[in-house]
Amino acid sequence: MQLTPPLIAALFAGLCGLLSVALAIRVTVTRSKYKTEIGFGDNMALQQVIRVHANNAEYTALGLVVLALIETLGAPSLAVYALGGGLLVGRLLHAQGLSSATGPTFGRIAGQSLTWLAIALACLYAVYFWARAI
Repeated sequence: MQLTPPLIAALFAGLCGLLSVALAIRVTVTRSKYKTEIGFGDNMALQQVIRVHANNAEYTALGLVVLALIETLGAPSLAVYALGGGLLVGRLLHAQGLSSATGPTFGRIAGQSLTWLAIALACLYAVYFWARAI
């Protein structure tokens, strides 16, 4: 087995990273608007943008690590693109859905489901590689 750099995962890391920066900028702009240096006080709008950013960070990191691992271990490019695309689209949908309302929305439900599916499939692929190697 020949190991290669995880170039496809690097693409999705870059795109997910840009999403994370955009969400972080929203937090900073909202903090400035409401003059809140730390925490969110009683401000639900600030709490909402903080949660959108934090939720993105919580799931994206794991997804990208497993994506890079399976690519490095030899997963087919199409599988890596599909799982990376699922992760990215899931994160975009979730961010849009949670930004638009605090309750259930299509974006929030579909985005979280797609994110979980992409991560779970990538994790199963990683376990498959382990089982194949022992």
